[in-house]
Amino acid sequence: MTEKIRSYLDALSPRAVQTLLRGLESARARGSDDPHLDLILGACVSAARRSCGVVLDAEPRENWLQRLFFAPVEDLLVSEMLPAKEPGRITRASLPLIWTWIARDIAPDRVSVATELSRRLETDPDEVVEMAASLRRHVLQPLQKALAEARADDRSHQKICMLVGGERALRDLEDVTAAILETGWLDALRESLPERLTEWDFKAGSPSLVRIKAVTDRHPDHKHLVGAIVLSRVEAPEAMLSLAAALAGSMSIRKIAASPYAVFAEMALSEVERFSGIACGNCTNRELSSAINAYSRLVKVLDRQLDLTEKPAWQKRVAETRRALSSLVTRELEATMGNIRRALTVPKIRSDGEPDVDVLLLDEAHRGVMLVNKMRDVAESLAVNEITARTRQALDQSLEIKTRALLQALSESKGPQRKAHLVAVDVAIDLCEDFYGKDYADQLRRSRKAALTPKTETRQAAS
Repeated sequence: MTEKIRSYLDALSPRAVQTLLRGLESARARGSDDPHLDLILGACVSAARRSCGVVLDAEPRENWLQRLFFAPVEDLLVSEMLPAKEPGRITRASLPLIWTWIARDIAPDRVSVATELSRRLETDPDEVVEMAASLRRHVLQPLQKALAEARADDRSHQKICMLVGGERALRDLEDVTAAILETGWLDALRESLPERLTEWDFKAGSPSLVRIKAVTDRHPDHKHLVGAIVLSRVEAPEAMLSLAAALAGSMSIRKIAASPYAVFAEMALSEVERFSGIACGNCTNRELSSAINAYSRLVKVLDRQLDLTEKPAWQKRVAETRRALSSLVTRELEATMGNIRRALTVPKIRSDGEPDVDVLLLDEAHRGVMLVNKMRDVAESLAVNEITARTRQALDQSLEIKTRALLQALSESKGPQRKAHLVAVDVAIDLCEDFYGKDYADQLRRSRKAALTPKTETRQAAS
């Protein structure tokens, strides 16, 4: 029965679950004798908790109140720092700053009491949900008043900006306040849209397109919030360009930019900047590869289907990301051959008899090979054709020769030195697999096995 109840609740919208939950709570308060009431009520509470977008059980208790307070903006958050504040997109790092300001200057007593209660083990998570909602209602008017003062004159703006934690945090506070104030119709929009939106959802006459247009037209002052919610649900950000074109009734950038629906194209541009920022930041090789792929897909749509010269400000935004990413790739490729030569050097033996492997150097070598391969598909999006061709040629000429030389040396090495040679061979084979593919790497692994086989065994096998 529990599984049936959960399955039924999962098919309901969050608003329907909340309505059912209130009805069940009222029934229990009236003393209903339904033997399954508590079972259904418990399942409803869990479903309602999931629908708020915050999994409390995975968080330390001291974070519960803060997380639930900002639950209404969960799908508006962006973890990366965009080059400029994008209206509707709230930088996640701003939330602790805003919370500190609220707890210190706006509602210190209420926050202190609610925080203390939320940390108690006997406090039910649903009580914390209600405390967070009550706190939002209490601070909404003071937040609006502070923002109005900041807009009124420069001195107040500077003061509140300093108290909140900077200009970006202040502008994010505007979106947080608006999202809390407009929770009713924003939640209705969320419930009316599919969890994942594709290009098909933005075809003319589709329910999602009609719904998004109606809400945007009805709330033009908050269209950036609508854009951020839609962006959080699209399978690929390039679909936002299709949405903007469909709503504007034209593929012309000039007409899209002049329409009330330009915000949806601007959300796509902010994703171009976000992907570029991830790639140019301190990221892993996998994150870099994923960011370049996503960036390239989005920029290809812009280059092939739209004429950005019709909107110089948008063209400039994309051009700046292209320059930054091209510069990054150029620097990485220029260092690739040096990194690979050092990575293929037989490591020294440490005092404990183990090879001294430079893990960071190996990571850099693999990154260079990954980028050489990646540029086959995305070079047209970046200005790196010449350096890519030069690096590919040098890599093709030296990687195979060096790997064969290491294999030959492996068969002749002995003792601790053999272990060090084996490390270098394995590094070389992994790099060859990245560059040439698995079939060639498997051939090298067979050669590796042969090099490790004693010559007497080889002669016996041959005879």
